[in-house]
Amino acid sequence: MSTTHFELDSSDNETEPSVMKRYSFPTSTVSSLVREYGKLRDETSVLDSDVANNHRKVQTINLDNYARQLVREEVNSLLEEIVALGMGWSDIAQIIKVSVQAIRKWRNHEPITGDNRLKIARLLAFLKLLEEVPISDPVSWLEAPLIEGYTKRHIDLYKEGHAELLFELANLRIEAEAAMSELDTDWREKYIAKHEVFEMEDGQLSISRR
Repeated sequence: MSTTHFELDSSDNETEPSVMKRYSFPTSTVSSLVREYGKLRDETSVLDSDVANNHRKVQTINLDNYARQLVREEVNSLLEEIVALGMGWSDIAQIIKVSVQAIRKWRNHEPITGDNRLKIARLLAFLKLLEEVPISDPVSWLEAPLIEGYTKRHIDLYKEGHAELLFELANLRIEAEAAMSELDTDWREKYIAKHEVFEMEDGQLSISRR
């Protein structure tokens, strides 16, 4: 039976090896190892994908459970907590998909639907969970673009219902490019910024086309 040899040089001096170890394995054994490791990589790849998907699901469940705890509080208190974290009233209104006037009414204890009440609680729960990552300033992080030079922001993903993907990004478990590709394969053409902001010599900011 033919054999293949592997040499391991344990010396720090490449020109004058001091110690040599020589190993011999039948080629049939090496071939079987290649096959077995190939199978193992395939199996662990599937397992890793399953674990990642299940992790996203439980993160969503955790967010929903937290929101249902918070929804029992007064709506004006929930809104004040969100504002205290740095989010403006107009941003809250856009996320909940209502007018700023509606937000003002709820702050004054006027009636609110159960669906909107839960949306507000879920937004606060989401911001609090980001703080636990930790993201020191979750509102500012949400306003930041996912990728420099592109218009898509983290908050846009939340508005579109992708809170679980934001948790992945916040925990550095996925790259922004991969997240964008997962959502839209044409993102490079769709969301590239047409203009850029730059600072002039006098310190003033200006906008120019790219």
